[in-house]
Amino acid sequence: MTTSPGGSSALYIHLPFCRAKCRYCDFASFPDRAADIPRYLAALSLEMEAHRDKPLETLYVGGGTPTLLEPGQWRSLMSSVRRRFSLSGPCEATVECNPESVTREKLAALSAEGVNRLSFGLQSDRDEFLARLGRLHDVARFREAWALARSLGFSNVNLDLIFGIPGQTLADWKETLDRALEFSPEHVSAYALSVEEGTEFHRRGVKPDSDLQADMYEAAADTLESAGYVHYEISNFARPGFECRHNLRYWRNLPSVGVGVSAASYENGVRRKNTASLDDYLRAVESGRSPAVEEDRLPTDQQKGEDLMLALRLKEGMSLSPEMDRLYGGVLRRYQILGFLTFDPTANTVRPTRLGWRLSNQLFQELLTPSPA
Repeated sequence: MTTSPGGSSALYIHLPFCRAKCRYCDFASFPDRAADIPRYLAALSLEMEAHRDKPLETLYVGGGTPTLLEPGQWRSLMSSVRRRFSLSGPCEATVECNPESVTREKLAALSAEGVNRLSFGLQSDRDEFLARLGRLHDVARFREAWALARSLGFSNVNLDLIFGIPGQTLADWKETLDRALEFSPEHVSAYALSVEEGTEFHRRGVKPDSDLQADMYEAAADTLESAGYVHYEISNFARPGFECRHNLRYWRNLPSVGVGVSAASYENGVRRKNTASLDDYLRAVESGRSPAVEEDRLPTDQQKGEDLMLALRLKEGMSLSPEMDRLYGGVLRRYQILGFLTFDPTANTVRPTRLGWRLSNQLFQELLTPSPA
């Protein structure tokens, strides 16, 4: 496992409440359970007790729809974090925002509580595509929420976009990219629509066009790189210096703590994942039991493969140790011949190409099983 500078950690908090389930969403989120928010915040505070006094480098609050919380609830949540974690350093603190639930009062509360990075789920610049996705906001509401964030001084803001929406053409997507750039976000995440089991899209039989999505991926990379964004991870682009520090910790396989429904942690080489049931989570924590339902410690060889797989999501790649070269060198050189990877022989560093990113699933699967030369 990669070590973390100074023993610092990252904290992810999952807030699973939402007003309606998007048609593509396979995250643990529960419409019409807002009445349980106070009980859930108390449970989060109890779960955090197991991680007391850890210094935090990053904090990320996701969902669900975190911006359903009212200002007083944000103050309560952040008070719990401060009681149990050290926030003395320059912590990057991100909150996911849904435009329809953003208000000036909520954003002001976030700012007052030390939140310094926002992530807005725009997804599309066209109301018809937002409706197809099941989003509750329209473009006008997004513009209002964005203007509020900027007026309150938020200067590190991500835009989430989705491509491959049913009925969306390549020309539509290029137009979305151009309009997104008009907002001058510091960071852009561009994701291909994925249809997972259990989602409304899956029940409807929606099947994205993989060839069209490949063209859209190339268009996103070309457009955003030309606009000065660094394509630093498969799906993520940032102005220099605005890379998401929280997600970089995941991709560098550094220690992280996750609290809440379905949240995952990685500490001392062990991965744990909490139950995805809101009721089971509440009962477990309130009775003093761990809400974790999965625990996995990978053998050392597989840990190295996981380190490598995650590193190849990043433009920076990874410097290969002799042991890693012995275990995975053959596979890596085969994919180099295919154009998926490049090698820097001076530093013995392997890095992904854009083609390698676009067609990464096969390579990543092989890296989970060591094949010594």
